[in-house]
Amino acid sequence: MNPQDFKECDLPLITFSDHTSGLVEFIIKFRTKGTYNHVMWMNRLGFFASQGNTYSEAPLSRYMKKGNRLKFVEVLGLTPVQRNLILASINKKLALPWWKKLYDWPGIVGQAIGLKWVNINGLNYCSEDAALHLRKLIDFTDRELREALTGIPKHGSPQDLSDYCQKNPNTFKTVGKWESDD
Repeated sequence: MNPQDFKECDLPLITFSDHTSGLVEFIIKFRTKGTYNHVMWMNRLGFFASQGNTYSEAPLSRYMKKGNRLKFVEVLGLTPVQRNLILASINKKLALPWWKKLYDWPGIVGQAIGLKWVNINGLNYCSEDAALHLRKLIDFTDRELREALTGIPKHGSPQDLSDYCQKNPNTFKTVGKWESDD
């Protein structure tokens, strides 16, 4: 599938990425025994809200490169109000000063050594960020969705979140995958 074929009404989409090169990416996949080493939101057409060194928007073209794979996941049954809550949460974080949206490097080190509780309060790594925006929906959902959202791993890895989405097919649905032609 071509990620450029999504429409505005499909957004936001949780997007898992597998960069096949880079030391940090390798360590994340090795430590988590995962398929994915990054997660972000497709918040507008052609762009991702992504927790890198700072939380910022990244163009789709940055991820549609040789050696990369993407998986797009929809939160099922979102109302327009719920969609707007997620997008507003993402936009609010994007608008913060740079020092309030830095990457939680101690959190990644904690993940690497198996101490998931190690992190800096107020800063996030990518999978914490994705979960943060999902949790904004808890007070605005029915019982089934609320239960699914409250079970999201608090300090999970990208693979933990991907696995969680797969284990909750009534809440999350994979709507597309893209893989580079090697």
